[in-house]
Amino acid sequence: MAIHPDSLYYAGAGGNATLESFISSLGLYVPTDPFALTSLSDAVIARSQEHPLGNQGGALSWPVPLSADEQRRLKLMTMNYADPLGNKAMVMQTKGLLLEFLRHRTPLSPDVLKDPANALNGLISSPEAQLMGKALQEQMQGVATDSSGMDYLLAALALQLDPESITAPSRNTVAGFDLASNKHWGKPASEVVDALGKHLVKQGKTSPELAGAGTHLLLAARAPVFLIKDIPGSVTYGSPAWVNLAVAAATIDAQTPGKVANMTFAQVMLEAESASLADPSVTATVQREALIDWGVANGVLGKKNDREYTADELTTLVTTFNDRKSLMTSASQALDKDIPSRREMALAELKKRFPGQEALFEEKLIHVSRDVGTAPNVKYRTVEVGPHSLLDIAMMDLAGTDLVYISSDSRVPLEALNANPRFGVAKPFEAQFNSVIEEKKDAIGTYITHLVSQLPWEDQKKFHYGKMTFYQNHSHTLGTGFLGKTHHPKGEELLVSIEHNGVTSPYKISFNDGGITPVPKWMAAPRSRREANVVHETKVFVPKNGKANLENEQTPPSGGRLDSFTSDRVKHIADAFVEHVNLDDPALKQQARGLTTADKNHGRADVVSDFILDLIPFRSAINNFIKGNVGDGLLDLGLDIFGFLTAGAATAGKVVKIAGTAVSAASKVARAAKAIGMATFSTLNPLGGLGDLAVGGAKFVGKGFNKATEWINTLRAASGNSDLLKAISQEHGTALIGSFKAGERNIDGVAVLKNDQWYHYDPVLKQPYGSPIRDFKPIGAPRPLVNGGTNTIYGSLQMGLRNAQTPKNINDFNRGVSRGSTQDLPGYSSNMSADELRTLASKNALTPEQMGILARELKALEIQNAQYASRVLYNDVYVPGVKVTPVSQLDYLAHVDLSSKGECAGLSNLMALAIHSGKDDIFMQNLYRAARNPTDADAAEFIQELNNLQRAVGQKTTFHMGKPSIKKDHQSIIDDLTNSSTSKTLRIGTKDHGMIAGITVEPGKTEWFFYEPNSGMVKFDTLASMQNGMEKVLNSGGIAANLNAYGSKRGAREYYVSEFSPNDLKAANVYTLELADMINNPL
Repeated sequence: MAIHPDSLYYAGAGGNATLESFISSLGLYVPTDPFALTSLSDAVIARSQEHPLGNQGGALSWPVPLSADEQRRLKLMTMNYADPLGNKAMVMQTKGLLLEFLRHRTPLSPDVLKDPANALNGLISSPEAQLMGKALQEQMQGVATDSSGMDYLLAALALQLDPESITAPSRNTVAGFDLASNKHWGKPASEVVDALGKHLVKQGKTSPELAGAGTHLLLAARAPVFLIKDIPGSVTYGSPAWVNLAVAAATIDAQTPGKVANMTFAQVMLEAESASLADPSVTATVQREALIDWGVANGVLGKKNDREYTADELTTLVTTFNDRKSLMTSASQALDKDIPSRREMALAELKKRFPGQEALFEEKLIHVSRDVGTAPNVKYRTVEVGPHSLLDIAMMDLAGTDLVYISSDSRVPLEALNANPRFGVAKPFEAQFNSVIEEKKDAIGTYITHLVSQLPWEDQKKFHYGKMTFYQNHSHTLGTGFLGKTHHPKGEELLVSIEHNGVTSPYKISFNDGGITPVPKWMAAPRSRREANVVHETKVFVPKNGKANLENEQTPPSGGRLDSFTSDRVKHIADAFVEHVNLDDPALKQQARGLTTADKNHGRADVVSDFILDLIPFRSAINNFIKGNVGDGLLDLGLDIFGFLTAGAATAGKVVKIAGTAVSAASKVARAAKAIGMATFSTLNPLGGLGDLAVGGAKFVGKGFNKATEWINTLRAASGNSDLLKAISQEHGTALIGSFKAGERNIDGVAVLKNDQWYHYDPVLKQPYGSPIRDFKPIGAPRPLVNGGTNTIYGSLQMGLRNAQTPKNINDFNRGVSRGSTQDLPGYSSNMSADELRTLASKNALTPEQMGILARELKALEIQNAQYASRVLYNDVYVPGVKVTPVSQLDYLAHVDLSSKGECAGLSNLMALAIHSGKDDIFMQNLYRAARNPTDADAAEFIQELNNLQRAVGQKTTFHMGKPSIKKDHQSIIDDLTNSSTSKTLRIGTKDHGMIAGITVEPGKTEWFFYEPNSGMVKFDTLASMQNGMEKVLNSGGIAANLNAYGSKRGAREYYVSEFSPNDLKAANVYTLELADMINNPL
C-alpha cells in the first residue's frame, strides 16, 4: 500500500509498504481470526489518532523541559539562525519569522495551507527544517538521538511564537493571548482559535497564510481541547459541558500526548472515563484547573493565580458546580419526562382488573345510572348519556355508592364492575399532571438561566443590568367576512429589547433553537404587517413578576462578577419565558385528559381539537413533551439541552454514528445507556508541594514525567526489576536514579552517564534527552564526610526533630508518625527527594505532629533508597559465586538518626577492624539489630560509640588515621589486590566518602572484599570476579558513577589510598573496649 508523501513515515519507509509490515511497524499482531481483526481495527484507528511527534511541544514537552535559561538561549540562537547556503536572510530578518523562513524552500499549495496540521507537518519535515534542528541541538549541546533535532526545532518554533512564556509562564496564556479572557466566555472553540491566529499575525509573529499552522503548534502542546473536531455549538467555553470536555482532553493528552488534536468531540467523551482513571494525580490537577476556569467564567470565583485560591474557595466552587450540575440533570430529566395521560392510566388499571378482556375496553356497551329507589315510579336515573366503554368509565372514575352499570352484552363484567366501580385514576392523574407541569416549568427556567449564563461577557452585562422590554410574535388569517379571523399559534421565541448605557440591543430567546441570539432592531419592536390575508403582529409582552426590576436599568455592583444562577434579575427573565410558554393553558391539560363519551356529549371535543391547541405558544415543544422528548434539533449529536453527551436505547444509534469506528460496536452499545464523559468532582486541594511545577511554560504533568516517577518507585525498591537499569546502561551508558534541580525544586529522576556527563532519561521513548544535567546527585551518592552544623538542612532537621520529641511534644510527634496525613504537611509532594524532604524542616515552621509526618515519610524514602543503592552494587558486581550483603548506612541512619549526613569514615574503619578479627558478620548483624531497636540500652550505646568514632575520623585527613595516603587509579588498586600474597585492607577515600577493599588469605582459601557503606559488602571468591567487580565499582559501573573521585573531569578516576592496620585506631587514640564489643559481641 502507498504511503502519503506528506507522512512523517515517508522518508524512512519509502513510498510503499506491505500490510503485514505496516501492522508490525505499529507493534501489533497480524490477525488470525475475526475477533483479532476487530481488535486490530480498533487499535489501528486509535494509533491513527496519535501523532508521531506527540503534542509537538518538542523540548518544551520533555518530562523535564528546557529551563528558562535554556529557552532564552534557544530563542536567541533561533532568531540568529541563517540559511547555510546563504540564500536567505536570518530568521529575525524574515517577514513572518521562522515559519516563513522554513517555507522559503518548501512551497505549500493552497490546499495544504487550508489545513493547519498538514501545513505544519510539511514545514517541519522538510530537509531545511531537519538541518536547522540538528544545528540547534549541537549549539545547545544536547545529546544526539533520532528525535533530538526535531525536539529542538519544535521548541524553537514555539518560543519564537510565544517568547512571553519564558519569563511569564501562565496556564491559560499562549503567546500573550489569554485563552480564558472574558471575551471568550460563551464562545465556541473555533472562534477562540481564529482569534489566536489573528493575534499572532497582529504581533508580527507569523504571516496570515501560516497563522493556522502557528496556532495549531501552540495549542497542540498547551491547550489541545481547542483543536478537538466537531465540538457542538452548545459546548462553549465556560459552560459545564466544556468542563467535562476540558478534563477529558487533558487526561487523554497526559496519557498520549498529541492524540486529542486528532479526535472528535464524541471520541474524546467516549474515552473520558478510562482516561480519568489512568492517573489520579493528573486527573486531580486537570479537574482543579478546569473547575477554576469554569468558576471564573461563571462568576463563582474572582480571577487570580491558581495558587492563590484557598481551600474554602475551592470547596465552595466544587459544591456550586455539583449543585448546578444536579440542577441541570434534573431539568434535562424533567423535560424528557412524559406528561401523564389519563387514558393510559385508565388502560393500565383496566388491564389489572380485567386481564385478557382488552378487546372490550373501548367498545361502547355500558350505560351508567344512579339508584333513586325512593322516588315514585322511578328506580334509576341516567348519570351520563351513553353507551360508554370500560375505558370511559375508568377515565371518568365517577364517585358515589349508588352507581349502577347496565349492559345487554354478557361479555361485560357487570358484577365485578358494580361491586367495585372506582378505578382511582382521576385524582392521581391530577396530582401527576400538576407535578410534571411544575417540574417542566422549573426545568425551562433552569435552561433559560443557563442560556443567559453562557452568553458572552458583554451580552451578559446587558441582561443583568439593562432596561428590558419583551415582545411576542402573533399572527392570524382574516376571514371572508368583516369580523371573522383565525388565530395562529404564537411564536415560540421571546424577543427582548435591552437598553444599557444608552445603547439598544435586541435579542431572541429561543428554547427550540437552544440559544439567545442578537437580532435586528426592527424585530424586537411593535409592528404589524400583512401578507395577503395573513396578518403578522409583534406585541409587547409584560411579565407578571419582576416588572419593576426588568423595566429599569440596574446599577452594577462592585467586583464585576456575573453569576446568573444567583441573580434575581435573571430569575425574572427565566420566569418571563416560562410565562410566555404558558404550560398552564387549560387546553394542554385537556389534551392530557383525553376524551370520553361524556366529554363529547358535553361539547368538549372542540376544546381539545388541534385548532385550539395551536393557539398555545410553544406548541411544538408541548407536543414533544407529551411524547417524552424535548424538541427537534436539541438532541443533535446525542446531546441534552445543556450540552452533555448522553445516550440511551433511543439514541444509541446516534452514538455509534458519532463515534465512527474508533471503538468497537459492542463497546459503543454497552456504553450508550448513560451520560458519557461526565466528570465527577469531590474535593479540590489548593496548590502546594510540587503541584504544577513549571519550567518555562511547560508543566510536570503528563505521560513522560509520571512514567519516570513510577519507574523510580519500582527501581529503587528491593523488589524492583534490576534488569531495567541494566538494559538502559548497556544501550546508553550507566543509568542511575538521583535528584536534580528543576525550577526551584529538587526532584528524583533517571539519568544516563555519557562521556562523563549526566543526561535525563525518558522511560517512555527509551532514550536520553536534553543538555547535560549540571547538578545530578545519584541516590546512594556519599554525603560529606563531616556532620554539618546547624546552618545546613541536616542541622535544621536535627533541631526540629529534637524539639518535636521533647516530653511536651512527643505525643503529637508520635501521632503524626502513626496516622498523620501528608496533605497536612506544608509543601509536601510525593515526587520529592530525601534532601527535598529535609529542606521542608528548614523552610517551614512545622508543628510536632507535622514533624512526625515528615520523619515517617523521610524514613520510608531512605529505606527505599538503601534498597536501591544495594541493587546498584549488586548489578555492578554479581556473578555466580559473588556474595553481596545489602548492609547500607542509609537504612541504618533512617532508623537511628535522620539528620545525620553519614558515618562512612567510622563504618569503614570499624568494618576493617571487624574483617581483620574475622568478626565482620557479627558487626553487620549488630548494625541491623541496633537499627531495629534503637531505644534498647545496648543498642543506644552501640549507636553512640559509632557516632563518636565518626566524629574522630570523619575528616579527609583523619579518615586515614595519620597513615600516608597515595593517589591511585582503579587499576592500580586492582593490581595491588591482585598481587598481594597476604591479607590486606585498603582504605579508599574520595573527596567526600570513605570505603575499604582488601584480600584475606587463609590456608586453602583466598577471598577478596569491597565495602561501600551506602550500598553494602561484597565478597569475591575468584580473582577474575574481583578484578571485574572492582573495575565496575571504581571506574565504569553505577557505584563509580556515584563517587566523587579525584580527576574525574580529566577522564581518570583517582582515589587516596592507605593501608589499614588495627594499630591505627590506637595510634589515633580512638580505640576503646566499647569498639571491641561492637564487633565481638552480638547485640
